[in-house]
Amino acid sequence: MTNKKCALITGGSSGLGFAIAKRLVREGFTPILIARGKERLDAAVDVLCKMGNGAYGFKGDITCHNDLTMIADFVKDKFGSLDFLVLNAGVVSVSLLADYNNFDKMKEDIEIDLWGTVLAARVFMPLLTPQSRILMISSGFGLIGAAAYSTYCAAKAGIVNFAEALRRELLYKKISVYVACPADIDTPQYEQERKDMPEWMVKATPGRHNLLSPDTAAEKILKKCKGKKLIITINFEISLLRFLKRLLPEQILTSILDLFLPRPQ
Repeated sequence: MTNKKCALITGGSSGLGFAIAKRLVREGFTPILIARGKERLDAAVDVLCKMGNGAYGFKGDITCHNDLTMIADFVKDKFGSLDFLVLNAGVVSVSLLADYNNFDKMKEDIEIDLWGTVLAARVFMPLLTPQSRILMISSGFGLIGAAAYSTYCAAKAGIVNFAEALRRELLYKKISVYVACPADIDTPQYEQERKDMPEWMVKATPGRHNLLSPDTAAEKILKKCKGKKLIITINFEISLLRFLKRLLPEQILTSILDLFLPRPQ
């Protein structure tokens, strides 16, 4: 058993998850990645190993209890405990609710993003010790409902509330819980999201501005994983939204958002 600090990152083979893993290596952690695609996972582990501290990768599905239990057993045998749990894995579907004909596809966001986060938290929780940290990745759409993102918004809002509940459950154990709600990040998932947008949305949003790189987003998020503040925001527009929610009556804020958020005509 090694005395090294270890961090487990779901969805860690690309995008924000991989950027977080790289950042944590620089902070002295040994990263353990979980992802569904073996080829990309192996490539990510190779890069991380060359940075030092070693790295491990597991092909697994965060909605599968057996997959997660096998990985938890490895962490327990190899490290004894877990210092940092990053629940990042997720997908995004872009479609009006009425346009879904495949009901398995319709529940995918909720099953992977929300249920996968809840299940992974439960399976890996026994490995956490006082001063361990949990970071969940939600979205700006976890704080607001947007047309064509109904199931995604439901899942990401669920993560925000789940994080708040879990934080209170773990206070007495001195385990910190954070949930990040970033705006768009320049990742492969975002590229696919743009391709899947319906025509009315593409016309309304010809290009979202101020995309953060995964490395920049990871740096900003991890810097805020300290103290007692639950929700982490790294974009001006998301911070402004939270401020306006506290300042304005709900009806006024809703009317303003109706003017700015795209919707089918």
